[in-house]
Formats: sequence, C-alpha cells, structure tokens
Amino acid sequence: MYNDNLAYDLSLFETDEDFEQKKEARKKQREEKAKISLTQKKSIGRNGSILAAFAVVSFVAVIAFSLLYSKVQISDYTSMISETKNDIELAERENVRLRSQLDSMYTIDNVEHIASQELGLQKTQSSQISYVTLNTEEMTEVAEDDGNIFVSIQKWFNSILDYLGF
Repeated sequence: MYNDNLAYDLSLFETDEDFEQKKEARKKQREEKAKISLTQKKSIGRNGSILAAFAVVSFVAVIAFSLLYSKVQISDYTSMISETKNDIELAERENVRLRSQLDSMYTIDNVEHIASQELGLQKTQSSQISYVTLNTEEMTEVAEDDGNIFVSIQKWFNSILDYLGF
C-alpha cells in the first residue's frame, strides 16, 4: 500500500506489550488529571461557598445592627418627645399661675392701695377741682379775592421763579 504521506505510522511496529503500557500510562494520566481537576473544583467550590456564606452572614449582621440601631434611635427620640411634652405642660401651668397672679394685682383696691401707700397719692377733693371755660364761638376767615386771572397767573409764575431761586 502506498501512502502519500511521508511520515510513517510507527505504531504498526510496536508490540502488544508496548501498546498496553502506553494505554495504561494514558489511563493513569487521565485519572490524575481528573483527580486534580476534581480537587481544584472542590477547593474552588469550598472557598466560594465559604466566601458566600461569610458574605451572607456579614450582610445579615449589618442589617440586624442597622435595625437595632434604628430601634434605639426611635426609643431615644420618643423619650425626648415625652420629656419635651412634660416641659411644655409645666410651662403652661406656670403661665396660667402667673396670669392669675397678674390679674389679681390689677384690681381697683390693689391699685388704690399702691397709689396711696407707695406713691403717696390721695383722692381729689372738691376744692382741688377747677373748671376752665373756653371760647367756643365759631370764626371764619375769608380769603381776599384776586379779581383778575392774569394777576393769579403772575403770582403763580413768581412763585415758580422763587422756587427755582431767581
């Protein structure tokens, strides 16, 4: 048989033992490659699952911490609001008390007492009252009549010149 290829098929000259040895060697190489690839895949899978588990646990921890922190903040704000409401209530009570005290200070008896005791004032007597009479007659003044329209125009023009400084 004639081959167009210049290379020879050397496997034709091998013995069965050589063929079996090479076959066994190839089989062992394949098994070793399979084991290596399986161990690499397992380690990659384990590392990936450990990292994923760590990421999930970290995420859950962050969410739990944020929820707890928000609850603490809400509790603080609620207590601040209740304290402020109590302060407002106390201030309103104090305001009512001070207003009633102020109203009690401005009674007629209290004003008369302060005027007479502290300021030395006395009630007026009839001899101290004097009446003043005013002239209640009505008076009306009439303006002079200029008589001529040219005179009033001249006065108007003179007032403008005085205003302008001429």
